[in-house]
Amino acid sequence: MRHPRLKPEYRDTWHHCYNRVVGTSADRPLDDADKEQFVRILHRVATLYAVRIVAYQVMSNHFHLLLQAPAEPPSEEETIERFEDFHAGKRKLLPGSPLCRTWQARLRDVSWCLRHLQHLYTAWYNRSRPIRRRGPLWAGRFKNTVLDTGTALWVCWTYIERNPVRAGMVTDPGDYRFCSYGAWVQTGRHPFAESFQTYLLPALPDPLRNQESTAIRCALRKAFAALAAAELKLDEAHTAATIASAASETAFSLSAERRVRHWVDGLAIGSELFVRETMRRVRSETEVHRHRLAKAANMPHDALPICCWRRLRVLHN
Repeated sequence: MRHPRLKPEYRDTWHHCYNRVVGTSADRPLDDADKEQFVRILHRVATLYAVRIVAYQVMSNHFHLLLQAPAEPPSEEETIERFEDFHAGKRKLLPGSPLCRTWQARLRDVSWCLRHLQHLYTAWYNRSRPIRRRGPLWAGRFKNTVLDTGTALWVCWTYIERNPVRAGMVTDPGDYRFCSYGAWVQTGRHPFAESFQTYLLPALPDPLRNQESTAIRCALRKAFAALAAAELKLDEAHTAATIASAASETAFSLSAERRVRHWVDGLAIGSELFVRETMRRVRSETEVHRHRLAKAANMPHDALPICCWRRLRVLHN
């Protein structure tokens, strides 16, 4: 029996949304290029809708999203701006028109947002196969869980970000590219930084609420370590040591003992002056000035800091 979706509209509401592709649980139809395209489309859809995406996870046969649906629809002016920007000016909305009012209501609706995301991705996926594919990609409607703020939101967030570890794909969630935590760790910037700062941080439990992003990332690493220790059934002393070790983070390491993506994905590595001067030859002055560089840890105290300009590689079928 199909039940109405739970969507409280009297307040800003947190949702954990997820869906799986068609087939059995053993089917893994999404490769790295497919996952990368999903992230691109997710970012594009986020520019249209007023729904506030703060975390995502794209696996080989399913995805997870953590988002907030606002209680109030965007203004008419914001609706028109979002709509016309999304369509690159090729489609217009007239102020006060029935279509404008319709889109104004849609832009705050989690169902319309996810429906649009899944439709765009399915259309791309079907036409990008070597033999053109037809039919649905997703196994029915997406599912959503409405979340309270505080502990429920925090635990759900850690659950979403740790998916690739549970699947045995990586040992550290930061090593997985196709999730918000991995993108955050590997680039130094949260992929939905504005929504993260404005909406997620104030909704976290004390004492995490409104902390600096570095403190939140440290808390995430400690939570991941605690979960790993519990799965390994470590004793109290070893659990404490594991959590303490996780509290320190290296943006990227100069050591060859651990594989780090900066050495294969970095566009330029060296002193900050060297990296920025090098990138000025291929990037605009504004981008070079604003781009946040990753900085190496484990440096000798008398050495110049080493920085890296990272950009995730674009994969193709």
